[in-house]
Amino acid sequence: MKKKLLFALIPLYLALSGCAAELAAARPSGETLRVYRVFAPEYRSERALLSTEPAAVSPGGDPVLRALEALAETPEDAGLRSPVPKGVGVVGTQAEGRHVTVRLNAGYLDITGLEKTLLNACVTLTLCSLEGVDFVSIRVGSELVGNRLSPADFLLFDNIVNGSKAQVRISFPSKYGQALGSEFRTISFDGDNSAERVILDVLFGGPSNQDLRRAFPIGAVVLSVYTLEGLCTVSLSGIDPANMSVSAANARLAVYALVNSLTELSSIRSVQILIDGQQRQSLWGFDIYAPLTRNEDIIGSPVS
Repeated sequence: MKKKLLFALIPLYLALSGCAAELAAARPSGETLRVYRVFAPEYRSERALLSTEPAAVSPGGDPVLRALEALAETPEDAGLRSPVPKGVGVVGTQAEGRHVTVRLNAGYLDITGLEKTLLNACVTLTLCSLEGVDFVSIRVGSELVGNRLSPADFLLFDNIVNGSKAQVRISFPSKYGQALGSEFRTISFDGDNSAERVILDVLFGGPSNQDLRRAFPIGAVVLSVYTLEGLCTVSLSGIDPANMSVSAANARLAVYALVNSLTELSSIRSVQILIDGQQRQSLWGFDIYAPLTRNEDIIGSPVS
């Protein structure tokens, strides 16, 4: 599934700090939920544009409306600002399955550029952190101004927050059907643990969402991983590449879960998979002899 570039400003501006990669961890607990805020202008030159902040909400009522109300409140952190400009308000909401439509007043039409992009991002990321919400649309009157937005629309292909953090999508096979789903994660790395190694640690640790499943069996490990001139070489161990009890579909999903997760990093164009340090013809019947590139056709919906 190719990423939608709904706003021309997104590639230039959206370096999200709060991290849609942590949406699962941002689900509301008790009377507190996490909402997305905008960094104050004086911080933006050295920090990312968005961050999350816990917000206390009143009990009961519609969780979507409660989240939107919290989004408009003044942040506790003096370095953050509400993404909702003065004059912009919520008229109503409508939920259809996992899709929520937010109706805003005409004040929305007065904002432009980065301010509008950041508002759309914060509304989408905050609401998609709620249980059961995958997509958000925004309407003003009868005009559809944002159609089926998801966290993926507000993540750069390789969203490096700073020298030790990145925001990426980790791919896992879906429990239902023959496609890859994904979880958004913020990964931390340093000189001892590269971004590639941390991505693989998350992948081999398995998903947190119950709609996804492990790509590789428990016991499979990464012996080594390094990237040179766009080619990432990964050596795996603890698996039998000749085990034909693994179906062709599951073998394909496992291989591309690894390849697609690593190619979230813009420095990686292709992935060479080795088994115990040796080049093999296939893994569970799937050809891995040559380097593999990202497969967008196998990607299903991201999981928040």
